[in-house]
Amino acid sequence: MYLSSNTKQCNLLMLVGLKGVGKTFIGTVLEKYLDVKFLRVEPIFLEVMRLEPELQGIALEKRGFQIVLTELARLAEEYPTLCIESTGTAHTFSELLTALRQGFRVFLIHVQAPMNTCIERVMTRDTSAHIPVLDNRLREINERALLVDLPWDLEIDNSEFQNESVIVQTVKALLESKSEMS
Repeated sequence: MYLSSNTKQCNLLMLVGLKGVGKTFIGTVLEKYLDVKFLRVEPIFLEVMRLEPELQGIALEKRGFQIVLTELARLAEEYPTLCIESTGTAHTFSELLTALRQGFRVFLIHVQAPMNTCIERVMTRDTSAHIPVLDNRLREINERALLVDLPWDLEIDNSEFQNESVIVQTVKALLESKSEMS
């Protein structure tokens, strides 16, 4: 279904967790302090939704995620490590993950915080850069996201926004330990 055109050796940090867990915060921190390019996925989907409002469901996922894959391949030309975010709840998430693993060395990072904390964060954040969701849909997405179970390379408790240096050191240690193994 999805195809990665990346041919460069490149790490991909995939931050997975509930809406409002702080994936964007962590991705921004990694971009600020490490040689990591953080690609925000939601603005890509917002643009697809604006340009092609008739797309919904799986058709929207297919279009949006293929654009994400194309953009990641372009960014891999410049950066040794990339980072994206996901709830892991898309209908075609497993196909996306398969395509990512074909083109990148994927590190799955589980970001965690209590459901109520996440919902509160979503309700108080700037909505212009996020896909709008109604309260009941937000709870449904987050309940599904709680069930996502992958072979995590790292878990970050973001119940309270963590100290940036702790996040950086933890992810840096992950990258260094995995590079020594290969």
